[in-house]
Amino acid sequence: MLKKRFLSAALGMLLLLNVSAPTALAAGETSAAPESVVSIQYVYINQASTSLTISSSGTATVYGYVQKTPAGKNIYLTSTLQRYSNGTWSNVKSWSKSSTSSSASVLETYQVSSGTYRVETYYYVSGDGGYESGTIYSKTVTY
Repeated sequence: MLKKRFLSAALGMLLLLNVSAPTALAAGETSAAPESVVSIQYVYINQASTSLTISSSGTATVYGYVQKTPAGKNIYLTSTLQRYSNGTWSNVKSWSKSSTSSSASVLETYQVSSGTYRVETYYYVSGDGGYESGTIYSKTVTY
């Protein structure tokens, strides 16, 4: 009985560690496709990703994506471009998307001035038995 409880607790910790890794594209990459994808072990959410690229002319490309499982019903996604200044991150611009299809994504551009930026993507998927949500961050990009 003690072994079963220990194994169950260990598997729970492993699952928790698996879903907490943010992903993004590295600075200077030209594609808006994600470098890697967070595979999430949830009932309603299948995967989520986010990225930020900034061109040499200062055009930021903001990307956020979430895919639901067949048990998911409604998707809500918000990607926010953030700028780092004086030790804190402040919101620059946000884009939202909602959908009942299998996935939802935000792909937008925004002209930025010099500074350090990242994208915060919040996602929410509801189903018949409740909902699941999370927040992931892109890598930081300095322009």
